Amino acid sequence: MEGNIILNMDIISKMLEKSQEAFLLAIEIYNKPTIKYRLEGFSFFICNSWELLLKAYLIREYGQHSIYYKDKNNRTIALSDCLKKVFTNEKDPIRRNIEIIIDLRNTSTHFIIRELEMIYLPFLQANVLDYSQKLYDFFRIDVTKNIDTSFLSLATNSTNLNEIEILSIYGNEVFNRYKKIKNETTALLENENSSKLAININLNLRVVKNEKDAQLTFSIAKNAKDAVYFIDKIKDINTIYPYSQKNARELIMTNLNRKNIKLNLHQTNFNLICLKYDLKNNQDYFYYHTISKRYMCSQKLIDFVTNLLIKNPNLIENIKLENKK
Repeated sequence: MEGNIILNMDIISKMLEKSQEAFLLAIEIYNKPTIKYRLEGFSFFICNSWELLLKAYLIREYGQHSIYYKDKNNRTIALSDCLKKVFTNEKDPIRRNIEIIIDLRNTSTHFIIRELEMIYLPFLQANVLDYSQKLYDFFRIDVTKNIDTSFLSLATNSTNLNEIEILSIYGNEVFNRYKKIKNETTALLENENSSKLAININLNLRVVKNEKDAQLTFSIAKNAKDAVYFIDKIKDINTIYPYSQKNARELIMTNLNRKNIKLNLHQTNFNLICLKYDLKNNQDYFYYHTISKRYMCSQKLIDFVTNLLIKNPNLIENIKLENKK
């Protein structure tokens, strides 16, 4: 029995090492601007990293036999089967997110166009953060010991085409499949509100006849006070500021927890730090949505506040004392 336990731990250690390597490869491929095989490469490696992680977890909890099919004891179970064993609730946002990436991987051999990147990016970004958290939850391994937390952000260099251009370039069959995927993911983002499923914010612009119905006004004139010249040059808010303040606070607390710093960063305490360092007036950290009337946060903000609190876990109490004085 003792020999089996030692053997299992050795297998688990090797699987976790490969899992983390696949995870880092997925991020490296996606964030390299010269690679055109980004979406496909990311989906292959991230699925591999999840499969190794979940199988290591199953071996530890239930033994080696748990990762083999009962009727084919020489063949290990697929990632989709691992998901069902570990995340037993089919509505679990992490399970649903991974299932979306599995579908992407399964279709990438014959159907991937660059324009899909922006559709999938909210799910890919959530998947990266989900993996790093589950690696820590299951095995107390902090992936940020090997890479800075800023590298967990995915970048995109896609140029968005409108649907007419996509139709003209790729033809009816590809366009119809693109449209189907876009409609399904858009509906999912609108109906679900979980940062474990997807990290996204939607900015929708439409022209209305009555100015009273408008939350944002513009005019098309060179000498106008509020003039819009290129509406297609809007900064990509989804990529630069993907987090709500609540998401940002949760991620900061997660980062601190990995360093054994227990801290309740509720909104009041978070605001104390923001006021102290004037963060909400810094475009590197915050973007104020005039339409939704809320602040959105960047990865830089999460890294900055995390590092502040690691260096000085008593920072919030110190700020409160300063304010009293």
